[in-house]
Amino acid sequence: MSHGLASLPRIVFGSATAAQTVLATQDAAIRAPLSTTRRIGFLSLTAHESVTPLALQVTRTITSRRAESVLAVDVTADGGLARALEIAESSPSETRAGARTSVEAVTGLEDRRGIVGLRPPAVADDPVGAWLSEAAPIARFFEVAVTDFGAHHPLADLGSCAALSDVVCLVADATRGAAENARAVIPAISALPESPAVVLALTETDPDSAAVARAVAATSSHPVVFVPRAARAARRAVLSLAAALMAGGREVAA
Repeated sequence: MSHGLASLPRIVFGSATAAQTVLATQDAAIRAPLSTTRRIGFLSLTAHESVTPLALQVTRTITSRRAESVLAVDVTADGGLARALEIAESSPSETRAGARTSVEAVTGLEDRRGIVGLRPPAVADDPVGAWLSEAAPIARFFEVAVTDFGAHHPLADLGSCAALSDVVCLVADATRGAAENARAVIPAISALPESPAVVLALTETDPDSAAVARAVAATSSHPVVFVPRAARAARRAVLSLAAALMAGGREVAA
């Protein structure tokens, strides 16, 4: 089985026609109609500098290809996604809590070029509770809801955060130890009663990263997307990642 990682060499070294076919297929996966809200959650096992940037880039990639606004929720301790979107902490709202229309669902929230941001209060104490009280009542009014959960330990609340998502993007360094640790928790996430799908995003850290990612992808039953440092290649990787997440954790055009 091939994985999201495989599309990168094809685009770089393959024919222009093959590259355009891959890009068109991924684009179509992001634009595809949804029968229910696609809830995408970004998580890592340890503090990772790429989680929030990837959540932001994927959100913007999806927003640029869909007509409806995307809900972006930040329940991390440091609020990096909210800062990047220039979103202030959202005061609790009885109207949003009992929303029956899309207009009520966005009461008091700002729409930043197709991204409606939500930064619940007191997330450091209880990110899961914050999501349930602030995001859960309004997520159904959006076609896509992306949440940055940040870092969570498997023995603490990683499972509780993952259960709030239809598709989990698990972010890790593309080093052998970090990649294997991340892959080791995927079965537990998939086995949750909510059965979230999982896409593994491995970020470049050194010259061996691509080889590590290929090795992990070769034996993984879940999509693996390698995210290089180089800007152009990274943009293509983000497109692959967004497509896999929007496809419900299914590899697209690899």
